[in-house]
Amino acid sequence: MSDTSSPSSSKNHLPKGSACMNCRRRKIKCDGMKPVCGPCSSSDAFHDCEYVERGGSSMTQALEAQIAILESRIQELEQTGPMNRLGNINQSNQSTRLDFSQFHGSPSSSTSFSFQLHEIILRSFLQRCSEIGFFLDQTRFSDSATLPNVMKPSAALLSTAYLWGIHLSDSSEILAYEEVFLARALQSTAQELSSSHPQRIIHCIQAEVLLAHYFFRKARMLEGRYHTSSAVSLVLSARLHKIRSIEGSGPSVLPPPTDLVEESERIKAFWTVFILDNCWTTADNSPSNFSNTSPDSRIDVPWPLDTQIQFPRDYRTSHTLQKFLANQNEDHGTSALALHAKASVLFEQASRIGPRFRSGMSQQEASRFFASFTSVERVIQNFIETLSSVQATLAPAAPSISLMIHTLAHVSMIQLHAPFISRNPASRGRVLSHSRAAIQILSNIDVFSPPVLDSFIGVLWGIVGEILIREGSMPAPERMRLLGEIMASMSALTTQSPFINAQLDKIRHLYAGTVNQ
Repeated sequence: MSDTSSPSSSKNHLPKGSACMNCRRRKIKCDGMKPVCGPCSSSDAFHDCEYVERGGSSMTQALEAQIAILESRIQELEQTGPMNRLGNINQSNQSTRLDFSQFHGSPSSSTSFSFQLHEIILRSFLQRCSEIGFFLDQTRFSDSATLPNVMKPSAALLSTAYLWGIHLSDSSEILAYEEVFLARALQSTAQELSSSHPQRIIHCIQAEVLLAHYFFRKARMLEGRYHTSSAVSLVLSARLHKIRSIEGSGPSVLPPPTDLVEESERIKAFWTVFILDNCWTTADNSPSNFSNTSPDSRIDVPWPLDTQIQFPRDYRTSHTLQKFLANQNEDHGTSALALHAKASVLFEQASRIGPRFRSGMSQQEASRFFASFTSVERVIQNFIETLSSVQATLAPAAPSISLMIHTLAHVSMIQLHAPFISRNPASRGRVLSHSRAAIQILSNIDVFSPPVLDSFIGVLWGIVGEILIREGSMPAPERMRLLGEIMASMSALTTQSPFINAQLDKIRHLYAGTVNQ
């Protein structure tokens, strides 16, 4: 149980600057409880509640300072000419030369990395990389990883790829080097934008995504948020949200793509970062880093296509999210990544609509609310029905990606109706039927071998588990069976994911509390 000692000031009127960092960022009222305030303790995903001591600074502020430095560096890049952006490829390529350990002696040794171990670790990463936000062309990346000099992937990208390859290894000898490669990945990513690598911006985005997934998996939420924010800053600065916009993309820090494969990588980069930000900010009830409210910030980039399909050269689009939410179906947008992005949009929309309802709304306010509610419900239902017709599209994708898309869709409907479960039988029916559907997916997909890598599944299963525990109208035998399936699936993933382990502990404690009542 958290310490509930009150701060020295009044509980209802905290002195200016006394709120925790999370409540300040989310612009909500903080109760000042220590060590964890009320809003942070009730958050579904984040519990890193921090207070800034007088005259001091928090880790959050330190990370925000790093983001400010990153954004300043982006501005420098925006102000340079095209030739300077590319850098001098004949300069020393020290940044792409990594000192890899031979795995002899201590992990801190710095002799050359043997080719055989290089292959083993890289193969370990490439077998699962699509599940953790790897958007680059895998064949090109794999081929270039063994090339010399400037054709090699950037130091930041190689370091994070090796970090994940080591993390996924079954060898205790290789796993011993995880902390060493984490330090290298962080250092090289921080220095990436200052390098002369011709692909430094796209490769830095990829490295930030991989690091964000890594830290979320490790339940290091503050660092996960930092690397997510860094990736968002980069994709917006590079104007990836305006690729193939009917209004043109405008000035960018990036040179034009050399071919359609490179353009496809950039489109996938945007949507990968969008998914990452959409899911985790929604889980924390924080505002999205993508505003989509003005012509310049509006997302016009088309939905990503499968690797073997390319857009016609003259294809242009606009208002991508608005058209989707208005049920304006287009021929594009059925790739696994596009479906994942759409599912994340629905999760975000559904999670934010319900809490807007309040008793005593004016007739006009209520009318607007229910119009939004009905519209999002219709889009979710259509999306779920679409999934069955595009199952062939999902078949080549990793089973865990299909699991994530289906679960996001069903949990979106749960989130939309959950605030009304006690007052509306129809909403209760929707919540229970989609909870059953979310668990039914587990009978079709083996989450045990190989284990799911994207730890956000823990947030979704936690939502379903909480519904099952709190909802007493479901027959007890069925409720216990479904809850057992959810907890067994989470338990299977706890060994390597402290985040999912924390989510499982929350479910266990909640269940124990209801049993003891």
